[in-house]
Amino acid sequence: MTTEATEANDTAQAAPAAEGVTPTLVGIDFDAIPWEKWHKPGADGRVKIAYTQGMRARLMELPAGFDEQEWCTRGHQGYVLQGEFTIHFDDRSVPCRPGMGFLIPGEERHRSQGAEGEPTVVFVIDQVPAS
Repeated sequence: MTTEATEANDTAQAAPAAEGVTPTLVGIDFDAIPWEKWHKPGADGRVKIAYTQGMRARLMELPAGFDEQEWCTRGHQGYVLQGEFTIHFDDRSVPCRPGMGFLIPGEERHRSQGAEGEPTVVFVIDQVPAS
């Protein structure tokens, strides 16, 4: 992780906790995190990443028409900000558009394919991959 990304993560604020509730991280200044190149076969894009408590939050920008060639089995939660794409599973495909969220359970094999026209921008949260 870059120094800028570390500093940006350090500025995140915890929400006041209700009685009996553990405070959680609620603020990440993505404007302060530099874009990094992101590559997966069939999908070259860029990403901003923040890490906290074994989790990572990513702001991802993928080119129009991207087509991931490899299957993923990691669980993800996300929200589509721009563009349209389809999440393909073994037994179905789910179209996603701006304003939609998605919840993909861990171990469920999936890959994504972007629509032509405009880049896809998506906010994704998942567990930090094991090294």
